Amino acid sequence: MEDLLAENFVSFTSDQIGDSLSPLTVFRDQRGFTGRIVAASPSLDEVRRLIFVGYGIGCLPEHIVRDDLTQQRLWRLPPEEGLVDVDVDLLWHRGRKMNAAEQAFLDGMERTMQRYSLPERLAPR
Repeated sequence: MEDLLAENFVSFTSDQIGDSLSPLTVFRDQRGFTGRIVAASPSLDEVRRLIFVGYGIGCLPEHIVRDDLTQQRLWRLPPEEGLVDVDVDLLWHRGRKMNAAEQAFLDGMERTMQRYSLPERLAPR
């Protein structure tokens, strides 16, 4: 971990105190990271691309980079345990007419949510 402390970071625009990814900010501060955030984006794909091309190290969801890790395009860095669990909220206007893709997405999300009881969905991980 000590070898990483001075590395520059690529992160999300919500990686700041009081925002949804503030645990990343706290983690860097508590561990003594001295590298700068050299790029930030609200886009997961853009953050992943910037890390991939070498702008800096960063935190990405495990399920997004699983194939990159297998193909050794990216490497997992310490710590082994995850840094943050992020709540995902799904909101939509029930009165709005959906196109086929939007309706398929919402139907799929609803099917996925129905696999778990409400207490399971709300339980801390």
